[in-house]
Amino acid sequence: MKIKVLINNWTFKAGYIAEHGLSLFIEKENRKILFDCGQSNAILKNIEKAKISFDFDTVVLSHSHYDHTGGLKYIIDKISCPVFVHEGFFEKKYSLKSGEYRFIGHDFKEDALRFKTVQDEVFELFEDIYLLNVKSQAEGSEEFYISKDGKFEKDLFLEEQSLVIKEKDKFILIVGCSHNGIENIIKRAEEIFKSSIFAVIGGFHSKDFPEEKMDDLCRFFAQHKVYKIIPLHCSGIETLICMGNILPNKLKIVGAGDEFEL
Repeated sequence: MKIKVLINNWTFKAGYIAEHGLSLFIEKENRKILFDCGQSNAILKNIEKAKISFDFDTVVLSHSHYDHTGGLKYIIDKISCPVFVHEGFFEKKYSLKSGEYRFIGHDFKEDALRFKTVQDEVFELFEDIYLLNVKSQAEGSEEFYISKDGKFEKDLFLEEQSLVIKEKDKFILIVGCSHNGIENIIKRAEEIFKSSIFAVIGGFHSKDFPEEKMDDLCRFFAQHKVYKIIPLHCSGIETLICMGNILPNKLKIVGAGDEFEL
């Protein structure tokens, strides 16, 4: 299978736009999947730069924050495939900073015909390609909220979903932001698929981890026999540095415009 990074916080390729967000183009055999869409029309420009056609088999949105969903409106008229989201995707999302709530969601309508809402923990999208919804074991953070019935409640990211792809005898996990804990997601994937995870790609939400917590994350990856680690987006440069020091043989550094095979 091949993965092309279309949107990421950093790039090493001339002509590609980097922005705070994530989008991956995944090709497995005869299936073409767009995973997340970044936040702006950069997705359109980078798709055109990469000379990728818009004949996707599906779009998957990992969760409902603007930096993963915003770019969809710039390509929605160019695609004809369904857009898979998980139950809870249409909640109104906010962040709380300096005492102020800021809207960080999307403005798509729940009754839009293109959206397909999944309710199951595991959903088979195609043969050997699955959507995985893992609930948080925590009680939410002090930063993220949803607005419900005129009140703000801590966001438990009930809609967050990942992709699990079986490639020959290897399982590959693709995550958006890992708000529900990258360790938690990996452990649940191992339980469900009864296998170690060969590679993990995407946002680990670890850019603001203190040193001790970052070291714990690196030890977790080592103990769980993850052989290829590709941090993107909200993983931050700090994660690349730490894993480069502790797990240099497992780490792969890529940015917008890069392509790799697994």
